[in-house]
Amino acid sequence: MMTRLLRTFLLGLCLMAPLLASAADLVKWTASIPADAKPGAATTVTLTGKVVPGNHLYSLTKPKGTGPTPTTIEAVAPLKISGKIDQSTPLKRIDPNFQVEVEYYGDTATFTVPVTLGPDPKKDKLSVHFQTCDDRACAFPKTVEVPLSGAEAKVVVEQGDVANARAKGLLPFLGFAFLSGLIALLTPCVFPMVPITVSFFSKRRENMGAKTGLLHAGAYCFGIIGAYTAFGILVTVLFGASGIQNFAANPYVNLVLAIIFVLLALNLFGLLEVSLPSKLTNAFSPHSKSGLLAPFLMGLTFTLTSFTCTGPFVGTVLVSAANGDLIYPLVGMLAFSTAFALPFFLLALFPQYLARLPKSGSWLEVVKAFMGFLEVAAAVKFVSNADLVWGTGLISRTTFLLIWAAIFGGSVLFLLRVIRLPKIEVPAKLGRGRAVTAILTSLLAVWMLVGATGKSLGDLEAFLPPGASDGWSENYERSLQVAKRDNKPLLIDFTGVTCTNCRWMERNMFPRPEVAQELKNYVLTKLYTDRPSDKANQDLMLKLTQKVTMPIYVVMSPKGDVLRIFEGSTPDVQKYLKFLSPNPSKVALNR
Repeated sequence: MMTRLLRTFLLGLCLMAPLLASAADLVKWTASIPADAKPGAATTVTLTGKVVPGNHLYSLTKPKGTGPTPTTIEAVAPLKISGKIDQSTPLKRIDPNFQVEVEYYGDTATFTVPVTLGPDPKKDKLSVHFQTCDDRACAFPKTVEVPLSGAEAKVVVEQGDVANARAKGLLPFLGFAFLSGLIALLTPCVFPMVPITVSFFSKRRENMGAKTGLLHAGAYCFGIIGAYTAFGILVTVLFGASGIQNFAANPYVNLVLAIIFVLLALNLFGLLEVSLPSKLTNAFSPHSKSGLLAPFLMGLTFTLTSFTCTGPFVGTVLVSAANGDLIYPLVGMLAFSTAFALPFFLLALFPQYLARLPKSGSWLEVVKAFMGFLEVAAAVKFVSNADLVWGTGLISRTTFLLIWAAIFGGSVLFLLRVIRLPKIEVPAKLGRGRAVTAILTSLLAVWMLVGATGKSLGDLEAFLPPGASDGWSENYERSLQVAKRDNKPLLIDFTGVTCTNCRWMERNMFPRPEVAQELKNYVLTKLYTDRPSDKANQDLMLKLTQKVTMPIYVVMSPKGDVLRIFEGSTPDVQKYLKFLSPNPSKVALNR
């Protein structure tokens, strides 16, 4: 069966390749100048955009409210624009995608651009940034450079690493997607799943052969790959670019995940035996007690826990899917999720070999029970997520750390045989490994108690509830008014109550003296985007950045123009300081 699935997958890629290679631009741009125009002289450029039937190009006029990207025209040095740009008369209507009145062209758009030519007019170019839509979906905005010589316009890649890889063709894009999947393994959401994966499979592998273990590991990874690819794109297309983010942050989903991890913990403690109904068991595998369904569902669970942490790649391709482009997001998510699942495939196999080690019985039971405490800690995190979304405030940062300190303290007492589990026999002799683990875990519990007093816990802060937002407003309109009044730039932090990368930046980057000093130059605004009530903030983030990843930081002028965008988290202080540095000259994407 696995061979058949792999063959189908490869065949699908082969069938998609011609579609990807033959994708055409939706606007053909040309530019011309008078034949007698002299180098360095003032003249007029006639810029023409011919739109593919069924699509429309937007005018130079910016629509009111949240709308499509208007066309903008700039000169590429040494060419200079010397006056106001005129445009042919556009049509007007209510855009079906944005529900606002827009000016657009359905056939041909003509722009008259006054310029001062450079030393060699044949090398002069205009830069055109534009977006096209039909009545159902929109293409991602792009920039082209149009030579005044009449030569073919060329796309300028300016939307970051994803667009850059995509512009180079299918194979470079797949390579970039695969590499992004490996890099995503370093995000905070993934760390807890390493011991959870080992503990889950170690409990199941005691009576399995190598072939069965391989199938279960494959089912687990297929759950990850299938969820990332199909579920991510499906939810995005049906519910918009923020749909998967909303689903992952849903409080009820988080409570279900918490219950799942508690049940897994009880299973590892030997207090609960989890088995499936016989019909489901037989449907998924007649040769296995619990079949392939359980590891497959475990893979789905892992996917939900990590969706908010898998960074710029997933967010960008899901925006493309929401805008109607499905082929590149599909193959990109397949490559991304395959790389993302690969190490966990190996981890899923690892307990099989662990169980074959000499005298594995007693100490392995202790290891699995200890990992059960880690799963309880993970369950607390999901309950905290639900609490944050509902805004009840029951689990504050201090409360969270005290609960975790109690859980890890309990695991130490278990290792020392002070706390007993009915079906887990802890050897009377304290071995070296168990002693070292008990000492390290004790230090971890004490560290959390210190953190509960208000001390920063470094990277661990990514998992904790957010603290007070001192100096940060949560009202965009009010902050923009303050920026205009004080003539100061506005810094928007698009964040989330369940976003671990956001917590890391807030607790580890913002407090740094050099960063805190630079932040004083801004009107600070923190906008949450992962709760049901955050629809307006989600729309604003999508409008300003064309992305749905968290965190994402936007610097705006007092007039409300986007100046700079910084996507994701970074441990590089100088990189973030460079983003915060004032006197921007144009919109730029920093990574």
